[in-house]
Amino acid sequence: MALPIVMQKVNSQMLSEMGYLRAANTLFVKFRNNGAVYAYFGVPSEHWQRIRAVASIGRYMQRHIFKKYAAARISEGEKPVHSTSSAEAA
Repeated sequence: MALPIVMQKVNSQMLSEMGYLRAANTLFVKFRNNGAVYAYFGVPSEHWQRIRAVASIGRYMQRHIFKKYAAARISEGEKPVHSTSSAEAA
């Protein structure tokens, strides 16, 4: 059974979207650089409230979430698309 997670677009150089499942205290983030989605487990709801109000989401994640909560990659993200221009093909 899939759990409904509402991901919100965020203004961050590091993340493109994030969401929170309060029933499981789980923070979900989608990284801007590769589109991978990670779940961070056991994150108190106070962090969810604070992270949405800070000036720098990336800095907050580095100081308060990364390496402090167990995480799992739950989506591989988008693969880079390599296209050949007409100049390269010639």
